[in-house]
Order: sequence, then structure tokens, then C-alpha cells
Amino acid sequence: MSNIREIAKKAGISIATVSRYLNDNGYVSEEARKKIQVVIEELNYTPNALARAMFTKNSKTIGLMIPNISNPFFNQMAAIIEDYAKNMGYTIFLCNTDDDKEKEKNYLEVLQSHRVAGIIASRSQCKEEYVNIDIPVIAFENHILDNIITISSDNYNGGKIAFEHLYQRGCRKILHIKGPQCFEATELRYTGFLDAAKAKNIKIDIVEFQSDFQVKMLEVDKKSIKNIRDYDGIFVFNDIAAATVMRFIKKSGIQIPQEVKIIGFDNSFIGELLYPSLTTISQPIEKLGTMIVQLLIKLINGEEVLIKDYIIETQLIERETTKVFKL
Repeated sequence: MSNIREIAKKAGISIATVSRYLNDNGYVSEEARKKIQVVIEELNYTPNALARAMFTKNSKTIGLMIPNISNPFFNQMAAIIEDYAKNMGYTIFLCNTDDDKEKEKNYLEVLQSHRVAGIIASRSQCKEEYVNIDIPVIAFENHILDNIITISSDNYNGGKIAFEHLYQRGCRKILHIKGPQCFEATELRYTGFLDAAKAKNIKIDIVEFQSDFQVKMLEVDKKSIKNIRDYDGIFVFNDIAAATVMRFIKKSGIQIPQEVKIIGFDNSFIGELLYPSLTTISQPIEKLGTMIVQLLIKLINGEEVLIKDYIIETQLIERETTKVFKL
């Protein structure tokens, strides 16, 4: 394998000049640039990313930790982050944590050993492990530490919007299927939904699911829903869980939206594919993904960034599951 010394010798240029060219760090004349590039192409040279990271203190690699790539929302989020990071000259190191504390801890060690320039931590389950990390970190959906920026949708207001929509559609016997208690985002959706219901003096029944993306677990969770025919409105904490609930309701012989109206959360692509199509609360995924990368790169570059919660507005996406049915 060719190296920087071989390039310098073949091009008749100093090692220091070749290094400046490869790392884009300092002046290199146009003539020298041309000679170096010709030799690089002849030798089919690929720079060593780890060596470059040690020299420049910036590996141009970002560690992205997500709960599960099979969750449609996080699948879309990862794609947006990857595309935007690529446009900014960065590569993504994807880590699938499964909301598992030990997996996340292991990934943190791997990311540090690979000298990633920054880390995006989605729904962290081991917050204490970030105390001594000397790498810029952005948190998504939940807080990690006071000195780490958190970016999220307005989950609380999204929950309020969900209730208000069901109420406007005439629903008064309402069920909320909430996510696992350990997830900050779904707890905020639950709180917003309940607060809006209290303001209208409406009692809400609650069922808690133990998973937000594993279909087999969701199939088990749905069995905890009793007397499904008692409800005329259901708010489910995310779209994939809502799809499972819709399947359960249809198999029970209940018509959607004629007998019961359903609303999900996320506006992942699955909602439009369902029949009837799913009304949902939209997380502005494009804005969230680009903001995460923008702020993280600013931190990597040593720019001053305000450490705070960045909360992005949610909105209703009305589809067929809450449509007013006229006899």
C-alpha cells in the first residue's frame, strides 16, 4: 500500500507539503497540488482516516446512535442526517443501540477509539457515561447532561394537538396508548394529551406499551387493550404502534373511522401506506436532522453555540383515520 513518503518522493515534493495538501491545512502552490494529485491517481492512494484524525484533530466522522433502524421514523432520520452530513464533508458511523444500555456504552467506547469528531445520541439510556467524554455531543429526544444540547420536536404540544383534533371530531370516549415510561418524548406526548383532556373535563383511559418499534412485542402489547369497542377515539404514541392497533381493531370487526378514530405520532412514511391512511402528528424530520448536524459541526469547529433545548414545532397531518363519516 502506498504512503505519504512514496507520494512525496515520486512527486519530488516534501512530505510536509504533501501532508498539507492531504489534510487541507496550510498553503500549497497550484503547481505542487497538480503534481501531488497526479501521483495520488497513479498510486491509487487512499488516505488513512485514523492517521488524518490524529493530525488534524478532526476525523470528519460523526457517530450516530439510534434506537433501532427498523423504526420508520429513525430510519428516515438516519437517512436525512447521513445525506446532510455528506454534503458537509462528513461520514456517518451508524450505531444501532436497541435502547440497550450496555450496547450504547460499548458503542461509546468504539466511537472514541475511532476518534469520531462528534456524536449524535438519540434516546440515550446511559447518561452517566457522557460525563467524561471529551467529544462534542448533541442529544436527540431526551436530555443527557446540562452541558449537552438537546434537540427535539415539541412532543408536549403534539400531544395537546392530538387530543384537540379527536375532540373536534366528536370523540368523547377516548383511549391513549402511551409509550414506555423510560422514553422522555412519549411521556411528554402523554402529558400534553392528558392536560388538554383535563381542560375539557374528559376522562382518558391509558394503556402502556413496552416497545415502540418491535412488532412482536407490539403484538403482545395490544392484548392489554380491553373493551376496545368502548372507545370512539384513540391516540397512539407513534405511527408503527398505531399500525398494529389498527390491525387489531380491524380484526375485531370495528370500522375506522366510522366507529373509532385513530391518530398516531411521527408522520413516518408508514402512515400514508396504511388503509385507511393514518392521521398523525408530524415531527419536522428534515428540519430536525439538518439542525442536529449543523449545530454539531459548529461544536466540532469550536464555534460558540448556545447550550439549550432546541424545540421544533409539531403539526397535525389529517388523513382518513379521523375523517368525518357521513351516513
